[in-house]
Amino acid sequence: LVREANYHPDGGQVFYPVDGAAFIILLAPPGDHVTPDDFVAFYVGEGVGVQIKPHVWHQPVFPLTATATFWGKQGKVHACVACDMVAEFNCYLSVPLLKQS
Repeated sequence: LVREANYHPDGGQVFYPVDGAAFIILLAPPGDHVTPDDFVAFYVGEGVGVQIKPHVWHQPVFPLTATATFWGKQGKVHACVACDMVAEFNCYLSVPLLKQS
């Protein structure tokens, strides 16, 4: 369950798993009228990182292992526009994770 999402108008952001862990990332298209329905969960496989462009809504990544270390990078200016899903929409973002056999 996720309560908050944000974007950075002045620069992008990078997440890279130092230990190669697979992870889930939630993203939504740019725009100031984001809704919970705009978010899509993406599976990012082992050893792959992501670069999030400015204005793209996101949340920190969710590793699929018990522990993980991520290298992250943002621009020197760190403006942040945030949305509290509970306060704005009375809900949490939910991503059911199904264990594959």
